[in-house]
Amino acid sequence: NVTGKNCIIFTGPSITSLNLFEEFEKQDIYCCGLLSTRKSDCTGLPSSMLNNPETPQSRGHYRIKMKGSMSLICWYNKGYFRFLTNAYSPIQQGVIIKRKSGEIPCPLAVEAFAAHLSYICKYDDKYSKYFISHKPNKTWQQVFWFSISIAINNAYILYKMSDAYPVKKYSRVQFGERLVKELLGLEDPSPGH
Repeated sequence: NVTGKNCIIFTGPSITSLNLFEEFEKQDIYCCGLLSTRKSDCTGLPSSMLNNPETPQSRGHYRIKMKGSMSLICWYNKGYFRFLTNAYSPIQQGVIIKRKSGEIPCPLAVEAFAAHLSYICKYDDKYSKYFISHKPNKTWQQVFWFSISIAINNAYILYKMSDAYPVKKYSRVQFGERLVKELLGLEDPSPGH
């Protein structure tokens, strides 16, 4: 339970949404997420921030819109990147360090997200294709199905680290099917299977 413990949840585009972040905020949970007009639920966000300006900006340039504690940041670095956050002040400065081009100014939310990007990408690359494909109508349903997907993926990771894996090597798909059958009582959960 992370409620009221000053935790920050970093999310990828498929999870980032104003409705979800507002639900978390009611429980004193902070969020910072990358936003995509193609992959994210952009309901309630200003269209002026979701459309790219006709002329490209200079690297490090950004625009901000705020509503309460929620900030929508549009930052330019060889392309437009949008972030939704209630965890960082949009006026706090940060930097992204690139080997060839040096430091690029950015809001602190962008710097923090970049610092956590490696584990988000690693998880997405390896397991996002195994998320339960369901388009929920309510925010709590989105959180529920995402949590179930993460729980199954984490169970598979633990299975691969256990002594059972060398005995019977299930793929992620086989593991998921077996887990569901066992939970529904359709298959014997004994170690021999």
